[in-house]
Amino acid sequence: MTEPLRRKLQQALIYTYISAVSAATLWVLAFREWDIPAPFPSKFWNAIAAFVILGIVSESFSFTIPVANVRTSVSFVPFIASVALFQHPWPMLIGGLTALVADTFVRHKPLIRVWFNTAQFMLASGLCAWVYTALGGSVSLERFSFFPLPFACLVIVYFLVNHGSVALAVSLSTGVSVREAWDRIGKDALATDLLSSTLAVLLVFLYVKLQLLGLAILVFPLFLVRQLYQMNFRMQLELEEKLELMVKAMEARDPYTSGHSLRVSEYALAIARELRLSANDVDEIKRAALLHDVGKIYEEFAPLLRKEGKLTPEERMTMRTHVIRSAQLVETATRLRGSVQAMIRHHHENFDGSGYPDGLTSNDIPMGARIIMIADTIDAMTTDRPYRRAMSLSRAIEELEAFAGRQFDPQLVKLVSKSASIRRLVGGDRSAPEPSAETPRVPRPAWAHRIAH
Repeated sequence: MTEPLRRKLQQALIYTYISAVSAATLWVLAFREWDIPAPFPSKFWNAIAAFVILGIVSESFSFTIPVANVRTSVSFVPFIASVALFQHPWPMLIGGLTALVADTFVRHKPLIRVWFNTAQFMLASGLCAWVYTALGGSVSLERFSFFPLPFACLVIVYFLVNHGSVALAVSLSTGVSVREAWDRIGKDALATDLLSSTLAVLLVFLYVKLQLLGLAILVFPLFLVRQLYQMNFRMQLELEEKLELMVKAMEARDPYTSGHSLRVSEYALAIARELRLSANDVDEIKRAALLHDVGKIYEEFAPLLRKEGKLTPEERMTMRTHVIRSAQLVETATRLRGSVQAMIRHHHENFDGSGYPDGLTSNDIPMGARIIMIADTIDAMTTDRPYRRAMSLSRAIEELEAFAGRQFDPQLVKLVSKSASIRRLVGGDRSAPEPSAETPRVPRPAWAHRIAH
């Protein structure tokens, strides 16, 4: 499938999906009987206006999470609270109006995003309100009543619909699996979401008792929850930045590896996503790929990396210890111990058991290590070296296929040979001309042996 055709198909799927969400929203909106108070008491309309304003303010102070430019906020607190205060269709209208105003006038989002966010907020509010009232939940602006089961089900349904609809939209627009998109949007923050949703109970109580003063009292706790979310995502970003800084420091000593680790991490990420792994597995493989050669920063490898000519058997044995040194180095970081450390240690294990350092075979080799070996080899073959020109991707895949079952996992080789993602990352099937018989080759420097050894 050509790239323009793929994009058109993707766009068609996105519009079809948004239309389906919109149709479901309209059905929920019309399915239940509307409650329109007469003669339009000012207390009711003041409450509606107050919750719309609180929702807009909460949504306006959202922040971006690192997946498809998705933004998150604490606006779910007033949305959930509105279900216990207003009959249908008002919770849906509060959620929809909040998204419409915030996305259009505050964040200036494209029309398609405004459309989708408005529809999915209304759908989530409408479905959770239906479940809440069906289970006997109390709805009143005059008195406060709390029933744990209806409220718990209300919260669960809201987050399932909200996070699920966004995860599917992210999957359709980016190509990542729904599983990974769900993990990135909701899994890490799920515990915080559930705990923060209890603020909705407090908001209902304060509004019933104190009206606008009650809303004002809760603004500060909402701000603290928002800061907690942002700090959590910021810590994840800072970890990735520190890892990249560590790799750049290592590569500064060895011009041969300049950009190598970053490219290997991109290829490994693409392969992991082709396998539809969880977000946690994908992230661990990406980090391990980024750090797979970080042990070469130790001084013992410096003369070997700079040496011209062939390495001696003793020097090759020393070079092989880089996988152990790399694993030992990342072990000093608590979040990298365990699976990331194991992937780094075993990324030179051959599928038939002839690799190092432990001679593991087939499925005993961590999946991430098998992925990194292939990603490492692809980059080695498809980039220029002082002793040869870069291979075309087709030629590199032929080499992988020739050693499938011996050096490489044959199933991963099959996947990579058909991967459109790898072709895009490598830059298509660019073919470098093979040197003629008259063209002298530069002797292979010793530091280049680390790809084979």
